[in-house]
Parts: sequence; C-alpha cells; structure tokens
Amino acid sequence: MSGPALLVSVRDPAEVSVAVAGGATIIDVKDPGRGSLGRAADETLAACAAAVPRRLPWTCAAGELRDTPEAAASGLGQHLATLELPPAAVKFGLAGCCGTDWSGSLAQIVRHLPAGSAGVPVAYADTERAAAPPVDEVIDRAASAGFRLVLVDTFDKQVSGSLLDLASVAELKAWVARARAAGLGLLLAGRLGLGQIPLVAGCQPDAVAVRSAVCVGGRLGRVDQMRVSLAADHCRRAGGPGPIDAGHRLLQPTFQKGVVE
Repeated sequence: MSGPALLVSVRDPAEVSVAVAGGATIIDVKDPGRGSLGRAADETLAACAAAVPRRLPWTCAAGELRDTPEAAASGLGQHLATLELPPAAVKFGLAGCCGTDWSGSLAQIVRHLPAGSAGVPVAYADTERAAAPPVDEVIDRAASAGFRLVLVDTFDKQVSGSLLDLASVAELKAWVARARAAGLGLLLAGRLGLGQIPLVAGCQPDAVAVRSAVCVGGRLGRVDQMRVSLAADHCRRAGGPGPIDAGHRLLQPTFQKGVVE
C-alpha cells in the first residue's frame, strides 16, 4: 500500500539520519527558530545535503520572498551550486505579497538557483495574518507562471494553530483537485499533529510535510525516529498516488527515478 510522500523538515545532519531511519521520503532543511520557512546557514545546508542518501531527494527553505533581494538570492544560488547534489526544490514564502506581482518576482529570483532546483511558492492558510495571497490564487498563478509545485503551510506557528484549524478537509481536497487540474504538485503542511496526518494524507496531496508532528518537544525540539515511522505509516495507509508518483511530480527532471529506488 502506498500514499503521499512524507517530507520531514530537519535542522542538522543528525536529524537527517533520524528522519531517514524513520522512513521519510523527502528531506527538507530549514532553521525552525527563524520562522515558518527559516533559511538554514550555508554550512548547515552543506552538511545536511551530504548526509542525505542519494536515493532520496532533498529540499530547503529560503525564507520569505519579500525579504529576499536579488543579491541574497544570487548568493544562495551560488552556494547551492557548489554542493555535490543541489536541492531538488527551494521554497519561498508569500507573506506580505497579497496584491503584488509575486509570481514575476519569484520567477526573477528562481533564475539564480542551480539547474534542476525548482522554485516553490508557499501559500499560507492563515492568509490574513500573513498578508498573503489566497491559496486558490497561488495555485492558479503558479500554474500560469510555469511553476511545478505549491506548498500550503501556516505562517504563524504560535497563534494560528494547525492547518486543520484553518481549513476543512473539504477545502484541502478542493486545493488538491485544483492543483492537479492545473498540472501542479501540491504539498500540505502546517503544524500538524500525528493524529491529524491521516486526515491530511487522505486528501491525497503529493506529500505531507511535517516537523512538529515528528519532534519531541515541538517544532523547536528534536526529530524522533518512532514519530517519523508513525507518520510514514499514516501516509502509506492513506493510499493514493504513492511516493514514486509524487517524486516524479515534485522532482523531475532532477530525480528521474522519483523518491525511492
């Protein structure tokens, strides 16, 4: 039985090893102490990239688009290009981008990324708190602008609650259907608890992205192998496209074999 891929966000190489041992199918590198999409230090990105097994893809957070001048994007792109295996995707949040030409701005930023590293716009379910464009708009404009993937997350990890506090299962399924009809992959995230993963995975996104759910001590704690294993099992039991299909949707042409070999 297969289901959505499980993306686990980590903050150091030790957590990479724990996440892989627990069954994560995509490794994401971020600094959870720096917000929803906190960018990790260059040395952390390099160390984590080296720790990810070649059979698995990895991604990273790059912070908010509004806080990413072209010079910073150029520096990030140059650093990622020095890695033996650059990330398959780099995520940029859309906080503060409501009413702006964020897709054009992101397209400019993405040009600085290494070949094979896709730029990913991140929509926020707590739209008003983030001053971000609505999820439906992000999906539609991402498709029109030629992006291949959208992540839906929560911006305020202290106040807004989980993704399921902000959107119903019916809304999540509608977002997935809208993205699929537009030819996009869709990841769902947002301070999920272990007990919420079956509901979110059952909506059939390409991947469920977690940190809080698999950490002892919350999102600023440490990734726990048993919790990752439980989360991976929840995703498998949800059925649906399966991680190989999700890997192709998310990572072609960087990883032609998908998420697993």
